[in-house]
Amino acid sequence: MSAPFQVIVHPRIPSLSDPHRFLQAYQRGDRNAPNALIFLGGLTSGPHTTDLDFLTHALLEQYPALGYSLWELRTRSAYTGFGHSSLANDAEDVTDLVRYLRIPTNIPTGKIVLMGASTGSQACLQHSKTNTQPDGLGVDGYILTSPVSDREFAPLIMTPDTLAESLRLARQMIADGKGQESMPHALMPFVFADVPVSAYRWWSLADEGGDDDFFSSDLPDAHLATTFGRVDTPLLILPAGEDELVPATVDREELMGRWVAACREGVVSELSGFIPGAGHEVVDGKAREWLVERVMRFLKGLL
Repeated sequence: MSAPFQVIVHPRIPSLSDPHRFLQAYQRGDRNAPNALIFLGGLTSGPHTTDLDFLTHALLEQYPALGYSLWELRTRSAYTGFGHSSLANDAEDVTDLVRYLRIPTNIPTGKIVLMGASTGSQACLQHSKTNTQPDGLGVDGYILTSPVSDREFAPLIMTPDTLAESLRLARQMIADGKGQESMPHALMPFVFADVPVSAYRWWSLADEGGDDDFFSSDLPDAHLATTFGRVDTPLLILPAGEDELVPATVDREELMGRWVAACREGVVSELSGFIPGAGHEVVDGKAREWLVERVMRFLKGLL
């Protein structure tokens, strides 16, 4: 269990799309650090649910000269909110935080990098579609860790009949204009047992061509060109070397190669690679050391 730690709370980050809504973000490290590393977690996670002590220690103790503080954002998808939210909402929330960071009176931010884990990696690619660097509100880099396909994982935890019936119902509910209504719990995987999940979000996660379908191994190159191919800022791709959420039938090396090939020349960092000895959640000590070393070298290269 992590020991208690201090954060700086930024409680009223305005939303450009809704003047009545405010976001909350949490900063660890030097309040006046010139650069920001924003961590985006996976489904069911939110600020402080992921052990980031090793990453904070690296930024503050091992590599203080990089001048980064670590940020977590309470997006609309945080915790159980993912069930009725979307990647589009995540990207919008991140843009609001970036806008907040780019105001000099809030924090003297130079470089801003998004680091996604699991579904957070999907949020990074979603954000990259609208990254607006020309007007000064873009980010300077993306880091994808443990990217996996929810669609290919679903058959590992559901029977074929239940999965097929759940997707049939989700499609019908969406067609009937009931996409934001919750799916029956009986048709949801056990990992969502206590979470209301809308028909739209379930379709997005588990159906072919869903809005969350970024990392499936059967996606054609033409589709990858619309996701990976649109990234125009430095990109570090770090899949977990022993990710238990990836089906054994997937050729991970080939898939990684297709992702890299889909990107524009010079975008993918040469530091990209599989985190050795890492499961989906990177908890092994040596795996974390390897991850930190790659991330820090990537951040240094952006300065």
